[in-house]
Amino acid sequence: MSPHVVFIHGAGSAGADAWPQQAEAADAGWFFLPREGVADDVSRDAGRALDRLRATGGGHLVAHSYGANAAVLAAQLEPSMVRSLSLLEPACFDLARGMPAVEEHVTAMTPVFAVADDPSVSAREFFRRFAAGMGFEPRDLPDDELEESVARLRALSPPWDVGLRAEPGLPIRTLVVTAGGSPLYEQTAASLVALGARHLTLEGAGHRVQDDVRVTAALREHWAG
Repeated sequence: MSPHVVFIHGAGSAGADAWPQQAEAADAGWFFLPREGVADDVSRDAGRALDRLRATGGGHLVAHSYGANAAVLAAQLEPSMVRSLSLLEPACFDLARGMPAVEEHVTAMTPVFAVADDPSVSAREFFRRFAAGMGFEPRDLPDDELEESVARLRALSPPWDVGLRAEPGLPIRTLVVTAGGSPLYEQTAASLVALGARHLTLEGAGHRVQDDVRVTAALREHWAG
């Protein structure tokens, strides 16, 4: 019998679209959490993931980037329902404060989130500031796609202020997967290792590590363990 698994997307694509490799190889018990509303909400999405696990008697959580916050919160709230966590390039910065790259990121992004509700900052200008803070070149999106993306980003809570408890010991068995290319995510992974996680580096996989052909096998191995 295949394990029950809930996949939680990051701040970009949602549902099965965020997990194309895994959706193609999906077993019967795999569920790809869709986005609810304009944007992701850590508390709400943790609750939605737990609702799904309760309905199946428990299972595994897999999450990418921003979505890792909802997965960790779910495990902290109800560890009896979560058999394991798999966190892919997790943006769990609550648990990594004090790390140099994390503090640099917080400094760069705080003024961006500060103007999220400012109507005088256009969608295109907000996207430019967001991209600059994140360290990437903003894509030249069509107006409708830009408005949708920016509305989602503006509604996010900063990922260093979502209420995760930085307590010794993770509530359940945790695998962190990173691509080895970003000090921000490598230092976050190191912080999670200090709390008891296991760290797997897939060199060159990129931030969307779930698109790497090696990931699904690593997940199955983690669940079996």
